[in-house]
Amino acid sequence: MSIRLTDISKRFGSFAALTDVDLNARPGEFLALLGPSGSGKTTLLRIIAGLEFPERGTVTFNGEDITGLSVAERRIGFVFQQYALFKHMTVAENVGFGLSVRPRRERPPRRVIRARAQELLDLVQLGDLGDRLPAQLSGGQRQRVALARALAVDPTLLLLDEPFGALDAKVRKELRHWLRGFHDRVGLTSIFVTHDQEEALEVADRVVVMSNGAIEQVGTPAEVYDQPVNAFVFDFVGESNRIPVTAADGKAIFRGVALDADTSGARGAAELFFRPHDARIGGAGEAGLEAVVTIARPREGRVRIESEIAGLADPIELDVATEHAPDPGTTIRIVPTRGRVFSVSVDAEQAA
Repeated sequence: MSIRLTDISKRFGSFAALTDVDLNARPGEFLALLGPSGSGKTTLLRIIAGLEFPERGTVTFNGEDITGLSVAERRIGFVFQQYALFKHMTVAENVGFGLSVRPRRERPPRRVIRARAQELLDLVQLGDLGDRLPAQLSGGQRQRVALARALAVDPTLLLLDEPFGALDAKVRKELRHWLRGFHDRVGLTSIFVTHDQEEALEVADRVVVMSNGAIEQVGTPAEVYDQPVNAFVFDFVGESNRIPVTAADGKAIFRGVALDADTSGARGAAELFFRPHDARIGGAGEAGLEAVVTIARPREGRVRIESEIAGLADPIELDVATEHAPDPGTTIRIVPTRGRVFSVSVDAEQAA
C-alpha cells in the first residue's frame, strides 16, 4: 500500500492543526510521525485513517483518491495507546471481534473466526493465552493482543497512535524491538505516532519530524539525527547543547573565541549546536568554551558532565571517558568536535 498526502490542511476553530502538508509513504514502509504535543502528528494520522477529514488537500491509497471515504471503507488496522480491549471477552474473542460484528453476508463462520484469531495469536507469540481475560495479561501482552485484533480484518494499512505510551520504560524497549521484527516479517505498510525520539529512531524506516502543523524534515533515522535541516530538528531529535554565537568566515564566535563548526552559510546572529558526545575537554590555551563542572555522573560506561558557562541559563553537557572525568567545581575548556551552526531568524531575535 502506497500513500500520498497532498496539500493537507486542517483547522480546529482558529487553531491551524495542519498547514499544506505533503507526504508519501512507500509500500511496506514503517513510517514514524515524530514531534512534540500540538505538532499535528495525531491529526495527520486521524486524517489518514478517515477519523478526521481535511479542509483542503487529498489522500490517495495506491493512486486512488479516498479523501471522502469513511474509516470503515478504508480497511485500516488501528492500534491505540490504551489497548481498548473488552474486559469481559477472552483474548481470542477480542482478536476476532472485528470479524464477528461484520454484516451477516460478510461475516465468516465462527470456526473460521476462531481459526483466524488463533493464527494471529500465534503470530504475535501469544498462542497459548487465547482463553485468558485481558486483566490476566501484562501491559506488553495486551498491546500485542491489540495488534493482533487490528490485523484480524486483513487491513491494507496499519496505524499506531502512541502504541507504547502506557508501558514502563523496560517493556517499551522490549516491545518496540519486537514490533520492528514483526513488521519485517509481515511487511504491512505501517505509520505510527510518537513523541519519543528514541522510539522513532529505533523502529522506523523513515522519520517525519513535525512542528506547528508542518513537516520540518523527512528522512532515515540516520539522516534526521546526523543531518538535521534546521535548528528545531537538531534540538528535538537527540540530545544537544545550544550556544548563542556569531557566524563569520566559517567560524562560530562566542565571546571572541572562534570555534570550528559547520556554519553551512550562516552569517550574523546564530546558534551553535553540538551533541554531548561531539565535544571534548581541551587543553590550556585551546579555543573552547570555558565552563565550571557542576555534576559528574556515570552513564553507560562513560561519565556525563554537566557544566555552567557564566551568563548562560542552560547547562552544557558532554560525555567523557571515566578516567578523564573532572570533579565538580573544576574549570574546564569544552571544545566542540562536530558542531552545527544555524542562523537565528528575525522573529527569534525580536522575541529575545
